[in-house]
Amino acid sequence: MTPSPATHGKHYRKTLPDLAAYRADFATAGVALPLPIVPWRAQGLLGELPPPPPGRRGWPWDTETAPFATPAEAATWPKLTIVTPSFRQGDYLEEALRSVLLQNYPNLEFVVLDGGSTDASPAIIERYRPWLSFSRVQRDRGQSHAINLGFSLSSGQIHGWLNSDDFYLPGAFRRVAEAWRKGAEFIYGDALSLDQASGRQRYVPAQLALSRYVKFPGLVPSHASFWSARRHQPLWEEQHCAVDYELWIRLLPGLRRAHLPRAFGVIREHPEAKSHDPKIRQRWDEDAARNGLAHPELYRPGLASRLLAREFVWVQAFYRRWRNRGLAARLEALRQECHWPTAPEIPS
Repeated sequence: MTPSPATHGKHYRKTLPDLAAYRADFATAGVALPLPIVPWRAQGLLGELPPPPPGRRGWPWDTETAPFATPAEAATWPKLTIVTPSFRQGDYLEEALRSVLLQNYPNLEFVVLDGGSTDASPAIIERYRPWLSFSRVQRDRGQSHAINLGFSLSSGQIHGWLNSDDFYLPGAFRRVAEAWRKGAEFIYGDALSLDQASGRQRYVPAQLALSRYVKFPGLVPSHASFWSARRHQPLWEEQHCAVDYELWIRLLPGLRRAHLPRAFGVIREHPEAKSHDPKIRQRWDEDAARNGLAHPELYRPGLASRLLAREFVWVQAFYRRWRNRGLAARLEALRQECHWPTAPEIPS
């Protein structure tokens, strides 16, 4: 559904939460701040994490990102805070957790907030608790609320969030930190999509994220995006599905951006995923309507809007062709790094 600047003719006011109030609530409840960082080992964490389930091979099960810092320099890397909201994704959660921990990033704050799952998720979180900065299994008000709670605890310099049915790819955190050190405030990469039923993986290039293009869906993937904590903004908790889309509208303009030529994360396609579940189509439509009401200046019809849409299509097609140079070699290198039997498919 395309957002509309008016729904039922009513005026709409967007209200964002106060993350300082969330942080104060945690402190009142006895949470010690700042949170501890994830344990770091010069030899890597693979040997001390719980063993993978039988039959699981490759990244992030029996391979890891090679540690790249010495003990003396570990604390000099910028602190990276990752928040994972979790709810009834027990089939996939462990893969997400391992993909964060096996980055072997030396200055990592990792927060996992589960909304009260009744599947295997609480047991998985408990099993990995020694390597988490903070975790909680407790009912919340949904994905956006959980992410906001997590970032309210952050003491990191770089932020990112990973949904519990997605996972990161090896080496992502190091490349993000290196780009941040060079002055980038929003760092994003490309992604893969994984069809859970068939096991097929496809390459999904991100787009050129100019400020003038923020109204177009799918601009950058949340599971391959990171930003400066100084420029962080809370998620709009009334949104249930298009939570990253609305955040990019507010967050991206004015930031120094860096699009790195590498896949950073994998989005999983499965029947229970919000993006593929027809039962929650109405919530996607409601989110789109709220976006139109909250940001009416972006969706005014007319010649300028039509010209911008044509420009967007043309620019992104050119950008995609330029970015795809050497893609087959990069995907083969990724296959070898992940110890996968086949490389991801290149979209036609």
